[in-house]
Amino acid sequence: MAHGHLHRSPAPRGARMSVPITLAVVLVLGASGGGAAWYAAGHRHSSGDGATAPVTCPAGPTTISAAVTPELAGVLAPVLASQPVPCVRVLMTSADSGDMARFLAGSAAAPAGVHGKPDVWIPDASLWLELARDTGAGQALLPQSGSSVADSPTVVAAPKAVAGLLSGQGTQSSPAPQGSFSWEQLVKMALAQSQSSVSTAAAGGPVVAIADPTHDGAGLSALIQLNGMLTQAVDDPQLKVGITGFVKSMANNVAASTAQLTGKVFPASEQQVFQDNRGKPAAPLAALYPSDGAASLDYPLVVLNGQDNAHAIASNRLLAYLQTAAQDALRQQGFRSPDGSPSQVLAADPELHGDRLAASASTRAGFGAAGQALALWATLTRQLRMLAVVDVSGSMAQPVAGTGQTRLQLTAAACEKAMALFGSHAAMGLWTFTTTHDAIGSTVIDPVLPIAELGSAEPGGGTHGQRMIAAYGALADKAGSRNGLYDALLAAYQQVQKGWDATRVNTVVVFTDGKDDDLNSMSSDQLIAKLQAAVDPNRPVRVFVVALGTNADLTLLNKITAVTGGAAVHFQDMGQMTAAIVGSTDTR
Repeated sequence: MAHGHLHRSPAPRGARMSVPITLAVVLVLGASGGGAAWYAAGHRHSSGDGATAPVTCPAGPTTISAAVTPELAGVLAPVLASQPVPCVRVLMTSADSGDMARFLAGSAAAPAGVHGKPDVWIPDASLWLELARDTGAGQALLPQSGSSVADSPTVVAAPKAVAGLLSGQGTQSSPAPQGSFSWEQLVKMALAQSQSSVSTAAAGGPVVAIADPTHDGAGLSALIQLNGMLTQAVDDPQLKVGITGFVKSMANNVAASTAQLTGKVFPASEQQVFQDNRGKPAAPLAALYPSDGAASLDYPLVVLNGQDNAHAIASNRLLAYLQTAAQDALRQQGFRSPDGSPSQVLAADPELHGDRLAASASTRAGFGAAGQALALWATLTRQLRMLAVVDVSGSMAQPVAGTGQTRLQLTAAACEKAMALFGSHAAMGLWTFTTTHDAIGSTVIDPVLPIAELGSAEPGGGTHGQRMIAAYGALADKAGSRNGLYDALLAAYQQVQKGWDATRVNTVVVFTDGKDDDLNSMSSDQLIAKLQAAVDPNRPVRVFVVALGTNADLTLLNKITAVTGGAAVHFQDMGQMTAAIVGSTDTR
């Protein structure tokens, strides 16, 4: 993973901002120039008569600097302020874990309040250590691993009123106790919500949000899990676009503040849910524990390379203290012990379902998983440049069972809904295609609207997005005409490639209810050959085909679209089609 994925982005709500709260907590904690590599609180040297003598620091305390993730720094400040460990002076600064990872990797400036490389770094998860070591500079500064001082599982935080609904039991008005829950269930529920003709929020359903995973450990952990599901779905195009659509929807609901998370469903640490509920909010959160897992936040204490003996001893004494004497204070604030064991404090919180908690080893993501997940995130948060190509042949007038709409009406409605998910800076255009009515059946392509940003002003008034909505509403099938799919697909690919934009995800999404009628058109083999000749790895354009009805040959369509890195999927309701459009932003 290129370290370019460690990009800086606006720090959201629980993205653990680099608040310039320098906890200039000056802790006279102690480090003499020699002795054992670690000390617990209250450790004393034994004198010859069996009594203990206080540790002395003839040369004065050793000062170490520590950059600590904010939620842990806030707990440690009062704990360490009383100088419980002798002979170490700690200058502690609260620092966003993602920002510190980028800084230590050499790809970004120091976070606010951090002055130079610290002696000790405690991020919220080892995932950041992996990312920081993605460069030569990071590898020179950092060891391969740290030592955990606390633990908090990644959960899905949900308003108590919808927790029963999300866990598959009860309803929003009559929630049932927490039952089984998984990421897969959450994905399916979100996709089901998208079938509504109104927004999820307006329909009263849960809105899934996320704290920016380039800053937030729980958000990154959840993204890794979803990215793993997406990788496993490589042979299931329909599930693939569904998961991608779900992640894209999360990307469009990145929380910028705690207030913006009110009423939403989002990945969080168990400790965060505990702390939020401790404030007695009007709408308390429930923690849902996905059965298919997510990496825990393991809060590793990382001692940077290159320290002299005195600083190394001081750093290890601090580690020993945090892993022993400080544990009770950490548990009181909702953290688990490093081995994942829950505390009585957690078990007493009814929203955490503490009676079902058991010691659990931290789930560790595979090497490279964090970088791969952030690569997906970088793709899905890029703006889209898409040409929608809609089949308006006569068969698109056929009704779709259970919807009260024709195939063409369903397509238009799904496209309109998907537009709202992408926002005003997405660039879209619209073509239609069919064939002439004569026996030859030549393909007819109508470039209804060019590709332009949806929020851009139109010469005649209004925005391009408004014109797109009007154009979708005006689509009409051409009775008696047939399908010229291959000609239209190739022409659209060439058009999007011609205006290729390096700052955007460039795609073609074709909506059709059948296969090419093989009239005055090329064969599938000829189309594949032409696409292979046109593909430029440096100017990628993906083609996705959304097929309605039973006439589509998905095997053949996937063979064609695979040349471009795209896929073909068969959908028959608006929610699934909307997910397919959103899923076309995936570049894999």
